[in-house]
Amino acid sequence: MALKDVLSLCGRVGLIVAAFAFVAGIVAGPILEKVLFSQLTVTERNAQPLLPPIDTSSERQVGRPG
Repeated sequence: MALKDVLSLCGRVGLIVAAFAFVAGIVAGPILEKVLFSQLTVTERNAQPLLPPIDTSSERQVGRPG
């Protein structure tokens, strides 16, 4: 076989392998996403509120000089 024929054969085989890998990646992507990333979410209930209560104007104290 001539060098040109060998390079042509290697190129075709490489394209076939790349095509199979591309299709396998498309098929395996959603399957692996479901397996690796669980949809389960854990939440924790906090006893204290996250935001401080809003002061009303009657509850505010006027600053006194020290």
